[in-house]
Amino acid sequence: MKIAMACMLACVAFGSIGCAWAAEPLRVVCIGDSITQGRKGGGKAAPTLSYRYPLWKKFVDAGVAVEFVGARKTGFEGSPEYPDHGGKPFVNDHEGYWGWTTQAVSDALKESSKTWKADLAIVMLGTNDKEKEKSLEPTLKAMEEIVATLRANHPKMTIVIGQPFQEWKPFPELGKAYAELAGKLTTADSPVLSAVTSGGWVSKPDLPGTCTVDWVHPNAVGDEKLATVFFELLKPVLKIK
Repeated sequence: MKIAMACMLACVAFGSIGCAWAAEPLRVVCIGDSITQGRKGGGKAAPTLSYRYPLWKKFVDAGVAVEFVGARKTGFEGSPEYPDHGGKPFVNDHEGYWGWTTQAVSDALKESSKTWKADLAIVMLGTNDKEKEKSLEPTLKAMEEIVATLRANHPKMTIVIGQPFQEWKPFPELGKAYAELAGKLTTADSPVLSAVTSGGWVSKPDLPGTCTVDWVHPNAVGDEKLATVFFELLKPVLKIK
């Protein structure tokens, strides 16, 4: 009953597309670089689960039937262990590309997005874009291409653009530019939301409460913070209490 009610509410939240999948799981695609993909780890490299795992657990706990989709099936150099939660297994499907630029991911999505369908997309990119030190325009152009590709996959898709959490230049400026881009691209049928992820973020690995294993890649604390930001942003959209 709880899952059925969540699906019915999601149907209302997403308009006409919801009615097509009200009896099916909400399909979510997470798109990004290493922060999204995660890694098995080993040796000096710490395993990273990605925010996808705690986000999935939040959907499960809320009683929302959810299916994570994507053409990629593993973490970098293999997958870490993802324990079952709520009696359900975590399906490690995603569109995370370790070390890739926004443009490279945009190019890849033009083909890989033909292999799945999604109702909701979460995009986190920009960390590996070297040109952003001089100009944000190439990154913003590639992000706009990604939104267009996602809408070709589903014209009424809800899209979340995650702002970078890094506190050094030019990441704060990129976050503001993403917020402006989201406002420019959002429509009634396909809303584009901007998620602020930098609140309370601690990048330095040896500080108390650190959110990373190496300044950039989130540890369990960081993954939980990201998942919480995305879930709280989506709760009103999905009518989750």
